[in-house]
Amino acid sequence: MKMIKLVIYLIFTFFLLHSPVSAADTENKNTAGDNQRSAGEKPSPDKTIKTWTEPFTGMEFVWVEPGCFGMGQGSIAKSFLLKEVNKEDYVKYYADELPLHEICLDGFWIGKYEVTQGQWQKVLGNNLAHFQNGDQFPVEQVSWNDAQEFIKILNRQNKENLFRLPTEAEWEYAARAGTTTPFNTGEIISTTQANYNGTYLFGYGAKEEYRQKTTAVGSFPPNPFGIFDMHGNVWEWCLDWYGKDYYKDSPHHNPIGPKTGEAKVLRGGSWFRSPSTIRSATRYNRNPDGRYADTGFRLVKGLMIAESVDNNSVYFNQDF
Repeated sequence: MKMIKLVIYLIFTFFLLHSPVSAADTENKNTAGDNQRSAGEKPSPDKTIKTWTEPFTGMEFVWVEPGCFGMGQGSIAKSFLLKEVNKEDYVKYYADELPLHEICLDGFWIGKYEVTQGQWQKVLGNNLAHFQNGDQFPVEQVSWNDAQEFIKILNRQNKENLFRLPTEAEWEYAARAGTTTPFNTGEIISTTQANYNGTYLFGYGAKEEYRQKTTAVGSFPPNPFGIFDMHGNVWEWCLDWYGKDYYKDSPHHNPIGPKTGEAKVLRGGSWFRSPSTIRSATRYNRNPDGRYADTGFRLVKGLMIAESVDNNSVYFNQDF
């Protein structure tokens, strides 16, 4: 009898040790692995995206939570750029993205899409766009000053909700959407993800399509914040004057750019530009009177923000 019990025990132990892992065990292991996200990988939104619609034009806005981020050019972008251009051209065209520095911002509402031709016509009654392909296409060929006129008239329609251009820091924070890579899509980007001149290379990306015109807003997937077309389609005017060396002495909290200047900041690249120029960190500038077929804008809802003193933000109205 003892011998029989021993044999049964050994058989039971053998099957217990060699049985397959249960589905529950496998699921737990996979979940743990999924929670370990690599550096620079696009984060999953932790909260439902909060939106608001402007009643006069139907313009949609997305709430961007307050937070801090690394503003400027990272090491991956620098290594790719130095393979693309010589050191002299790198300093000339890309050194204004340095140094990489931490910026902290208050929360803000930003346009879910670039301002469209339909919205422009609703406010000003005309259409300055070169590519007049429909109401859902971005308005372009508008100067910084044209954008200010649009904002002025729109604000007259919204006594309780005022609008302005985003600061350069707000724009990059919204574009990155929690990412640290050259694009919010990762280290490289594809023409299936944005509208740009795909005949040029960047990093280990491939040559792709060149559409040679704007596309309707929202034609490509949004970034993790739920914002569309932050890479390509049209350059977007920012509030700031451009300062080549501004990053060296930039305030840490709510920077608004130099007090004076000759050119205004543009961000995001365009349908006409190479992938290197549509990166989250790319800085560009043009005369505020200039009108170009690859330049438009998006808005921020809220009062204009001033640099903080001892981390206490100061807000003030524009002249409406």
